Amino acid sequence: MKKIFTSILALLAIFLFVQTVSALTYTVTVPAGTKACYITGEMNGWSPSATPLTKVNETTYTVDLPNATESMKYQYLSGPDWKYIEKNADGSAVTDRTWSASDVVVNWLAVFTPDEREVTIEALVPSEVKVLYLVGSFNGWQSPSEAFKMTFDSETLDGKIFSIKVFSVDAINMEFKFAAGPAWSYEQADPKDNFIYGTTENTTSVVVNSFKNYFDPEKTGTINITATVPAGTQRVFIQGDFLGWNMDNAMEGVKNQDGTFSFSIPMVMNIIYNFYNKADWAYVEANENGDKYPDRSASFPNDATIAVTVTAWKQTISGVSTVKEATNIMYSANQLLTVEEVKTGVEIFDITGRLIDNARLTGTYTSNQLNKGLYIVRVDGATKKVSVK
Repeated sequence: MKKIFTSILALLAIFLFVQTVSALTYTVTVPAGTKACYITGEMNGWSPSATPLTKVNETTYTVDLPNATESMKYQYLSGPDWKYIEKNADGSAVTDRTWSASDVVVNWLAVFTPDEREVTIEALVPSEVKVLYLVGSFNGWQSPSEAFKMTFDSETLDGKIFSIKVFSVDAINMEFKFAAGPAWSYEQADPKDNFIYGTTENTTSVVVNSFKNYFDPEKTGTINITATVPAGTQRVFIQGDFLGWNMDNAMEGVKNQDGTFSFSIPMVMNIIYNFYNKADWAYVEANENGDKYPDRSASFPNDATIAVTVTAWKQTISGVSTVKEATNIMYSANQLLTVEEVKTGVEIFDITGRLIDNARLTGTYTSNQLNKGLYIVRVDGATKKVSVK
């Protein structure tokens, strides 16, 4: 009896496992003349080149996606780039889809013709460049990574020459650019508008005159950030170019006893980042008006240890905005700010979110002398933008 019971449990476990890994099947009918089909959406991080479909016949393609759910949004492309995205019959944008047993694409922005080749790319760059990375349509414009770190070949009077060999399924229309470091903050600055370098040859050469920043491995260090966040926040995440802007890599902060959160980011020079109260783009930090807060930046060693303040969240886990407008009487004169009827305390931040002054009191608050400009004032947990004259 025990043996039979054990066998039943084993079969049940196998059944549950099969149920867990069951996939959604996406099947789509496409316009005649389509030569390939891709799917992009929440299931693959909206990467246009990540997921090709299998051709069933001249107008039908299909794919099984194990990690997809019926609520995930997506669209189709005729090739591995956004320029091949699907369109409505009138050329307008298609509303993001959710799973259907059978989809129909009526039009493409452009029809992709495969051109599968290995191409050697050479770049002449300024002598200041220490390392060079390639990013482009051939890998879905993923952030600079070790997989596409270029090889240093030589140095001339005109600069340094780096090279790399990449495989592209659309070599004749390939788009790419360079980064002088392992993040988007090091991307090329000149030229900055045209990155269409498609070629009919198997080798192509490009000249880049300047970059936004230059990474030097010998000048990296750890940037330590302490973030003051809205009351009640339980978890805080940081995401930025140093993490590839990939939410799967979001770094969670350590909560301190005073309610702040700490982050240590090693081996960086320059970073661009934002905070989130959940590892999801919708839960990004917001300004006092409830709009997304501009991307923050920091550099080593100037910002090796910094303190910043998150005024509010664009959305919280409860779905309730954290933005509350302060109604206290506030006025400024001679570069001093006065706040009346304070109940617990006042905090003053500059427009970048840096804490300028704070005080715990009841009654009337008068600041130290401030520079002229806009400030964010938090009074008893509510905020208001004030111009100091």
